[in-house]
Formats: sequence, C-alpha cells, structure tokens
Amino acid sequence: MFGTGKKAERKTPEISSASSDHAADLLVVAAEAMLRDREELTAEALQLPTGQRSAVVSVIDPSIAAGITSAYVLSLFNNPLELDPLADKVIAARTAGFGTVLIIAVNPTQLVALGQWLDKRAAAGRLQGCRLMIASDISGVARQLGSRLKPVAEDNVIRMPATTEVDNTTFKNFFVFSPELHALVARIRGFAGNGISRACLLGGPGSGKTTLAYYYYLQRAKGKFVSVNLAAESVGDKAAIKSLLCGHVSGAFPGAGARTGAFQHARDGVCFLDESHEINGAVMEVLMEALDNGQYLPYGASAKQPLECAVLYATNRSWTHLMNSVNLDQFTRLGASTLQVPELSKREEDMIAVVATALAKMVGRCTNWVAPTGLSSEAWGVVRDCRWHGNIRGLVRVLESAFVDTATLRGGDTLIRATEIEAGIQLWEPKSHHSHQIYATT
Repeated sequence: MFGTGKKAERKTPEISSASSDHAADLLVVAAEAMLRDREELTAEALQLPTGQRSAVVSVIDPSIAAGITSAYVLSLFNNPLELDPLADKVIAARTAGFGTVLIIAVNPTQLVALGQWLDKRAAAGRLQGCRLMIASDISGVARQLGSRLKPVAEDNVIRMPATTEVDNTTFKNFFVFSPELHALVARIRGFAGNGISRACLLGGPGSGKTTLAYYYYLQRAKGKFVSVNLAAESVGDKAAIKSLLCGHVSGAFPGAGARTGAFQHARDGVCFLDESHEINGAVMEVLMEALDNGQYLPYGASAKQPLECAVLYATNRSWTHLMNSVNLDQFTRLGASTLQVPELSKREEDMIAVVATALAKMVGRCTNWVAPTGLSSEAWGVVRDCRWHGNIRGLVRVLESAFVDTATLRGGDTLIRATEIEAGIQLWEPKSHHSHQIYATT
C-alpha cells in the first residue's frame, strides 16, 4: 500500500574528503558495456553541478553489499529485471534515515522489462525512492540528470482494488514518480489528516481522479469508499437521486423495500461523486439539503440522519465551467477545497511507468505473437511529445493499437516504431477535437 504514516526525517549523506565510492554525491551503477568507456561517466560528462562528485562501480561490484549512503544512485542501462539487489540496498539506506534516491535510466528498448519489474516491486510493496529516465546514450542521460537530482519523499505507487466496491483480490497500480504528483498526494494526505472533508478533484479524462480519491480514503482510514457516477445516474428525477444518495424507507413508494443510500453506506468513510459537472437540477437540490446542515432525510422517512462521511467530487471540466453551470448561491454551498491533478503530458516519469507497465501487461497475454520488447527511440519521442488530452486512458489506447499493429503487421519486430504510435494517435488521441475546450487543464 501507499505509505500512510508520518515520513521519517531524511538525512542528507555527508560528503567526506576521503576517496570513497559511497561518500559520493552520485553513485553510478553502470551496465558492464558502459564501463569500457569510464571517461564518459565523469562528473563533467554527466553535467553534474559544480562541486558534486560521482563514483562509478560495476553492477557486480561486491562493495555495494557494504551498504549505500550516497545521496543519489544512478542505475545506468542495467537490465531492469536484475535491479532488485540495488533497489533493496536503496530502501535499506532510506530506512536507516538517508534520503537516498535511485534514478533508473533505461533505453526505450527496455520498456517491457522495466514494466515487469515495476509491477513486481509494486505488488511486493517494495517500490520506494525511485526516479525514472529514458535515454538512448550518455548524452541523453546527462541532459536529464539535473532534473532528477531531487529528494523523493513519497512511495512510488498507490495500490488499489480494480473495483473499489466489489470484494476481490485484483489490484491495480497507480504510479507516482513525478515531483508534481508527489506534491499532490502529500496535499491529499494533509486534507485527510486535518479534517478537510469536502474536496473537488479537477483533472482531464483518464488522469486518475478515482484513484486519488481512493488514496484520500486510505489516509482517512474510516468507513467505506462509495462511488457514484453522476453522469450515469442523473435522470432529473429528484426522488431517484434522493434514494440513491440518501436511501429510502420501506414503503416509500409502491412495492419499495428499504434501501441504504450512498451517504449511509459510506458511514464515516468517503462518498465519491464522479462526473460532478452533472451536479445541477435534482442532484443539486439533494446535495444542498445534505451539505447545508450536515444531515439528510432518506426518501419517505420522518427522521433525519447525520452526514458523517467525507464528500469528494471529481470532474474533468474546468472550475469556471462548474461555476457557470449553476447559480453562485448553489455553487458556494458545495464548499469544496480543490485538488488539481496535473496532466500526464507534464509528468514524464509517470508517463514512462504507464508505457512500461501497459506494454508488459500486453506481452504477458501474448501466446503465439512475437511480442515487442519496447519502443524505438523515435517512437518514444512521439509518445513523450504528445499532448495526451486523454491522459492515461488515451495513452493506453494508443499503445494497445500500436502493439497489435506491430505484432500482426510486422510480426517478428521487437520494437514498436513511430509509425505505429502515430497511427494510434490518429485513432484515439486527435490533436483537435471539440471536447478539448471543456476539459480541466493545468
């Protein structure tokens, strides 16, 4: 699970004047092929800030077993499936109080292996303190390295049930690598821990709002998580909406048995109202009654019930769109603090994790196809530079299309090429569409 308690205070490793690999600011753990040209792995070549030193060690160097105290560890083009020992050493350093960060640099051809490793570590609860990078050579690493030399205070994954309200054992991973998403989950944790019980998640389609609402629920650690999709449920019938949210008593209408509404079913947990741009008309009338005084009246009942759950809204519309959809008096009664979900196109590290794990899942389902192992450098460039109005959902649809085309039209090719990605973008992520104007953006 995503970390829940207070984070331990991290110590920044001191840099000694003695010559020691583990006293370096940056410990470079390079694939054997990279070690043939050690001059390319100097602090100057890696464009490290003035005064920072780097040390270069082999993947199999036994000195790593002594423990790591460097501020940063760069895994340079190693096989992702062999990263467990190094990642475990980094976790041990973090547990000991050092804020060590593992920066994993892979070639785009290694994406499937990276995805397999990420899913395995997430399932084991052993994915912490990592940053991600895709590059094809040392110069590509050097251009990006400065932006990765930042502390990581959060775990790298939120684990949640694939279906939040149905008992099953299937979990899915929502990866948290970018600093922007780290800041958001810290803010959500603060909301849950400090009594903020109404909040509105703003973000484009497929950006992960439901998962982040569930993370709030995990941090609140009370009651149940109940989700209501207002776009699917809003029929303009106040009695139906009231029954859905507030419940109804037996005999409330002919043939009716008693029904527990979403507010009561959540108890003191979370009632998550998705597609909240549909909060108008009958929905707004029911919510105003509940939110004004912290109580609600089940349909057909004579006694009111206290509203004990937190109410979280989510919408892919802009705040201005929401404000203009109802009158201001109604709007202010919602009383929600806002949580803005940053767009995927601005979170490259999270994008890397989505691409890697999506491809790994597709490979895992293949039987007689020759499955690609990753992307060409040009294909990754197309993915990286796309706007992704559909965020995670749009990216996965494009990858699915490109994967199928690669496996069936160019069977035997181990890499997805730019042409397949571009064809998928034309199908699922058009550059211009009338709906782009109504979505929340940051």
